Amino acid sequence: MNAKETKIFTLINNYRRQLGLPSLQASANLAYVAHTHAVDVVENNPAVYGGNAHSWSNKGNWRPVIYTPDHRQAQLMWSKPSEISNYKYYGFEIAYGFSDYRNREMTVDPIEAVNSWIRSPAHKDVIIQRGAFQNTPMKAMGAGIYKGFACVWFGQQLDTFSPPK
Repeated sequence: MNAKETKIFTLINNYRRQLGLPSLQASANLAYVAHTHAVDVVENNPAVYGGNAHSWSNKGNWRPVIYTPDHRQAQLMWSKPSEISNYKYYGFEIAYGFSDYRNREMTVDPIEAVNSWIRSPAHKDVIIQRGAFQNTPMKAMGAGIYKGFACVWFGQQLDTFSPPK
């Protein structure tokens, strides 16, 4: 993770600790998935086909996913870490970006991104494991930023695998 991605990682762990939750392990594999997805979203705009920011294009070495609000394709999204990295478990993603993220030369501000996720009940649920994620204990995390888009992937197992090449 670069400095801004590490800042997101640190801010999320600080927030979790403030709430009495354990810190999450840094995961090179989940960071790879996060960065790969951020690049895919910005460069290939997979959401244009009717999905949202959790969609994956058909322009990479992965199965494309049109992720819709009904979560029908959740398993295809959750399986991305085991599909494109050495992490062999499901992952869960939160994403942040500007509406014109494709054209921005600036990058994501880590503090703004984390504050936005904390203000969003659905994103906050993933970060602190409540609501639909209350029985989904997270142990690892990786962040990725590309231009005006950021992703964080969370995993239920420690990342004991070799980093992707």
